Amino acid sequence: MLPLFMAMTCLNGFFADLYGQSLGEAMLLAPHGGAVAVWASSGLTEPEPQLEMDREAFALLRLPGVTLGQAVALAKMAVRDEDVRRTWVAARGPDAGIAACRPGGCGIRRPRSSAR
Repeated sequence: MLPLFMAMTCLNGFFADLYGQSLGEAMLLAPHGGAVAVWASSGLTEPEPQLEMDREAFALLRLPGVTLGQAVALAKMAVRDEDVRRTWVAARGPDAGIAACRPGGCGIRRPRSSAR
């Protein structure tokens, strides 16, 4: 089981760098593990609205049945800062499988391979 990587500071999801990978990209593309999904900022924003959004996301992910996509969308709607809404991105690896969150945490696993 791989972790969900939530990088709560600026530029960890800056995927438009021509000369290197962001930390988020490196976590998703790590060949022997890393992250099943990443939620990170692709730009520079003020810290206060980021904190507000982060707290909302963590609270939502603790609720039964809430998916990562739902938590991200709802957390973004909870802040007024448009720069924060626009620059925070959620990405997942090409073979990622993300289960809904349960009271004990998020069940995030890679899907089983169909080839045996």
